[in-house]
Amino acid sequence: MFRSLNTPALWAVTLSAAGILMVTMGARQSLGLFLAPLNTSTGLGIASISLAMAVGQFMWGAVQPIAGAVADRYGPGRVLQGGLLLLALGSAVTPFMNSTWGLVFSLGLLSAVGSGAGSFSVLIGAATTRLPAESRGAASGVINAGGSFGQFIFAPILQKLIQTIGWMGALWALAAMTLAALPLIRVVSRPL
Repeated sequence: MFRSLNTPALWAVTLSAAGILMVTMGARQSLGLFLAPLNTSTGLGIASISLAMAVGQFMWGAVQPIAGAVADRYGPGRVLQGGLLLLALGSAVTPFMNSTWGLVFSLGLLSAVGSGAGSFSVLIGAATTRLPAESRGAASGVINAGGSFGQFIFAPILQKLIQTIGWMGALWALAAMTLAALPLIRVVSRPL
């Protein structure tokens, strides 16, 4: 299966796309860990926090085809960069939100739109257009696995960060981890 990814350049594009998806999916799927600390700290209640996360679920799905279309028109680099910056901003400002609408803005809009713009549609499209036809299937599988790995690895990391530096520090660390993925965009979006 991996014989078709037979050069370092093909692996670089594939693993960079998988790395970005690892971050966006890991961040998105780990937000549930912040439910109890947000409730305890803000006193907003489970219903308000759940509303923000529900809006986020909707926005994540709704933005993906739009982000894919924008990436086709203007290039994936700008879309991925904007997505990672929005995801980082949403994570960074969430600790400052003390209302339902503030959480809807930070978690439901900024974080969700950011993770949607850096999701499957843009990353697999960006990578596969830079790969030969015989490498696209294997690359898509590896990129998809990056998203699953992000869900697997981010939950315990963020849980440990919540326990050691608190939920606010964990969200700021999540923002920093998201920004650390920005250099991978150049590898995914440049022509081979």
